[in-house]
Amino acid sequence: MLTNTNFREDNRKSSRNRYLLCFENKDVYADVESFTGEEALSQPWRYAIRFCSEDRDIPPDSLVMKKASFRIRAPTDGNPPETQWQEQREINGVITGMARVAASRDEALYEITLEHPLSLLAHTRRFAIFQNLAVPELVCRVLKSHGMHGYEIDMDGLCWTYPEREMIVQWGETDLHFILRLLSEVGIWFRFEPHETTSHLTVMVFGDMPSRYIFGHKIIALPQAGMSGQHLTIRNMTSSASVVPAAVHTRDYDYRIQRLTALESFADMGNEAPFTRGRDYHYGDIHHGEGDRWASMQGGEAETAWFFARIRHERHLCQRIRLAAQVDDPALLPGRVVGIIGEHPSSFADGMLVVSLNCRGGRNTPFLAELSGIPFSARVAWRPERIARPVIAGTVPARISGLHLNDTLARPDRQGRYRVKFSFDLDEWVKGQESMPVRLARIYAGDRFGVHFPLLDNTEVAIAFEGGDPERPYIAHVLHDVINPDLVNDLNSTRNVIRTFGKNKLRMEDEKGREHIKLASEFGKTQLNIGHLVDSKRQARGAGAELRTQHHASVRAGEGILLTTAAQPNVNGSQLEMAATIRHLEQALSLAYSLQGSAGQAGADAVDTAPQHNQSLTGLNKPGIVAWADAGLVQATPESLQLSAGQDAVITASNNGSVNIFKTLSLAAGQGISAFVRRVGIKLIAASGHISLQAQRGKLTALADQDMQLTSVNGEVQISAKKGLFLHCGGGGIRIHPGGGVEIFSPKYIEQKSPTLSYQQGEMAKIVDPVFADNPLARRVRLFREGDRKHPLLNQAFQVTTSDGSVVEGATDANGHSPLLDLTETEQLEITLIREAKR
Repeated sequence: MLTNTNFREDNRKSSRNRYLLCFENKDVYADVESFTGEEALSQPWRYAIRFCSEDRDIPPDSLVMKKASFRIRAPTDGNPPETQWQEQREINGVITGMARVAASRDEALYEITLEHPLSLLAHTRRFAIFQNLAVPELVCRVLKSHGMHGYEIDMDGLCWTYPEREMIVQWGETDLHFILRLLSEVGIWFRFEPHETTSHLTVMVFGDMPSRYIFGHKIIALPQAGMSGQHLTIRNMTSSASVVPAAVHTRDYDYRIQRLTALESFADMGNEAPFTRGRDYHYGDIHHGEGDRWASMQGGEAETAWFFARIRHERHLCQRIRLAAQVDDPALLPGRVVGIIGEHPSSFADGMLVVSLNCRGGRNTPFLAELSGIPFSARVAWRPERIARPVIAGTVPARISGLHLNDTLARPDRQGRYRVKFSFDLDEWVKGQESMPVRLARIYAGDRFGVHFPLLDNTEVAIAFEGGDPERPYIAHVLHDVINPDLVNDLNSTRNVIRTFGKNKLRMEDEKGREHIKLASEFGKTQLNIGHLVDSKRQARGAGAELRTQHHASVRAGEGILLTTAAQPNVNGSQLEMAATIRHLEQALSLAYSLQGSAGQAGADAVDTAPQHNQSLTGLNKPGIVAWADAGLVQATPESLQLSAGQDAVITASNNGSVNIFKTLSLAAGQGISAFVRRVGIKLIAASGHISLQAQRGKLTALADQDMQLTSVNGEVQISAKKGLFLHCGGGGIRIHPGGGVEIFSPKYIEQKSPTLSYQQGEMAKIVDPVFADNPLARRVRLFREGDRKHPLLNQAFQVTTSDGSVVEGATDANGHSPLLDLTETEQLEITLIREAKR
């Protein structure tokens, strides 16, 4: 971040001060009066330097945000003067603060704050989304966005492989706090060191294992009663110990993994170290695998259950023994392992890893640094303290993101998750890729069952976070806004509505006296309306229930259907309550019994009236349809109406009955027709056309209690009989024999009234006798496959069960015929195929 700048260095040759401060502004000369410094692993260093200057009013803008170099040097015995000083350390940074402390007639005293440019990241705060990035990659990106170059960032020595995270959220954090938090989550630390070829450049070195420490530095221990002499020394070495957890247990839940148990692991990086006790349990470190502890002791797959358990326990172990000391060596920096020569406490035996330091010095004060650290361990790495993630309380507004703006199709993924565009996110993303897939919270869910109304593009949602964790978002609510206004407002506040984008609707009206429910689909304008029926203008158009559609409709009930107008006040009574229907059927049965009894006494054929009282329809014990209407039933169609019964058909009316056919009425019965009238009589009238009565295989009988009249108004009456004709009354009569002879006889007298009686030659009447075909109603049956009436089954074996229960087997011939399939007009059979033959 710092470029090669020619700082003013003429004071290096003449100044007797062992501390030099050089500015980018060559017009400012500084004589260091004193300084203090703070440095630590995973923190930008900070130096407060006081200096005197002859310029008693240095403008702040000439120094602040400018680069500066602070050098610490030690005197030597060199000659000439330019070799009299040995530079011990050069600190290059940026001035972040300036104060004018005091002034005299000759000079002024100033104080500046010199920091690593990393500290400037604390002045940038963001709300941002990052996707599909590993932590080191994201940290590097943020650093480069602030002007740091790749040669100032060294991540090559990281031993662990860090996976890409689906989404990382920077929630109101400064960039400095953000990257420090991310690094602390995965246990990556960093330190500073000069560039190996360019001294004015500082490199951030990142590490995650002890191998990234700086080794090889030795320092002499100063005896308690001795003098330091010409050597750099370490003194006042102290240590402290405390009990820490003996192990760490981590556990997390991942809904994407098909397992009932959560992901978890244990870690004991101290190998049962002394003064450890208990187990530290942590839940919620996001990871998607358990990890392999044996394959990753010196690096491997990071961000697993084992990885998080390990680095958390390493943090604890780093607090088990704490070391402190004072040194006069400016080269001892955080991240360096110090080996001690001479007498030292046992805690320092393996060396001291410098974690932090506070140093000071001045014109009259030698350089002194107070070190804090831990004993070096090749097994346990130092880890920065875990910085808690920000907690997002409540919800955050966002919008569903589809493939394109106002996408008319919902775009959930295979798991029903959505992508959202957060309102706080300023970055531009590919449409539909603005976030990780986010789950939708619902009122009910299960294995392919639940409640899910797909969300369309640009729908506002409220995003909540599990435990407030920014990396665990889910859709908590869906909201209306000015772009997507609510379907219920002050104009229809009595309505409760569910309506989809395709205009499928469930509406429930709660207005007093106008309550109704409407279930509707736009396709075919299919609707189910119950209660108070209204039109699109909310005007009444009926009451009750209505099912309508512009397409087909069907009602299927496997156990039966009851259609009735019998009311049930207050919705009391059973579902299949049909008392009125049963009473009516019983009355009809009584009427039928009465009429059938009269018919039997009159000699008419009796019929079975029991089917009228079919017990299977009482309570719908078997699948059937019962229809009852208090005021009548009407069936009407401009086309055909067909009624068919597989068994009996019974029609009973307590009053009149009427059948009106405009053209032709055809009445056919397989066995017989019996018509009986109890009182008024029967009239059979043809206004035009013929009346034909035939008994093709039986007698034709006409009987009257009183007169019988046979009249032809405009024609003749013919009576013929093949085997004889006999007219008789009171013992007399006329008999016409089959041979044509006519015989007239009387027990008393024969009286003829005629003016003329003519006797002529005999004549034969020419009458054509009707001929009836032999068994014209016989049926020949052939067998076909279902849906194929063109190809009969040939050579097909079958089994016939007759109406009396007998069973006969047979087979069709090459033409599909069989004598067993030649039936009379009324014969009923049950046919079962034994096997299916080739066509």
